[in-house]
Amino acid sequence: MDTAPALLDPQRQFLGCLMQLPTGPARRLLAGMRADDMSAALPAVVLQLAIETVAADRPPAPAALFAHAVATGRASGDTRRRQLGRWIADAYSDAPPAALADYLKAAVLADAWRRAVAEHAARLAQAAADSPAEIVRDLCQDTAHLDALWDRYIAATGHTEPAARLGAVA
Repeated sequence: MDTAPALLDPQRQFLGCLMQLPTGPARRLLAGMRADDMSAALPAVVLQLAIETVAADRPPAPAALFAHAVATGRASGDTRRRQLGRWIADAYSDAPPAALADYLKAAVLADAWRRAVAEHAARLAQAAADSPAEIVRDLCQDTAHLDALWDRYIAATGHTEPAARLGAVA
C-alpha cells in the first residue's frame, strides 16, 4: 500500500487530477503514459484503468474507474474492492486543481526515468563485476528504454531535446 502523503506523491496527485477531467482533455493528458510509469502497484492499476476507460470514450471519473475495475476482475474480493475503492476515492478527494495535471505528468515521467536509470545502473554494476566485456559493452549501449522514457518526459514538459544525448548521460 502506498504510504506517501498526498502532498508528496505526484503519482497520486496526477491520477487525482486526471479523474477530474472530461474525456478529451484526459485523452490528451494520457498520451505517452503507460501503467509501468508508476512505481507502485495501485497507482499502476488505476492508471491502466484510466487508459482503458478513456479509450472506451468515457471520462476517467472515480465511479467509472471503479466500475471498470469490477467489470474486468481487477477488484475481485471484498478486501481488494475496498482497497482499490479507497485509493481511488482518496486520490480524487485529495487532488490538487486539474490545472496542475500537465506539471504532475512531467513529474511522474521524470520519476519513472530516474527509476529506469537507477535500474540500468544496477544492471551495469552487476555486469561489470562478473560478466564478459562484450556483455557489459552491449548493456552500456542498450539505452532504448531510457531514451524512450526521456523523450516522453521531454514531450510532457513541452520542450524538445534529442534522446541521442541520453546515452552519454546514462
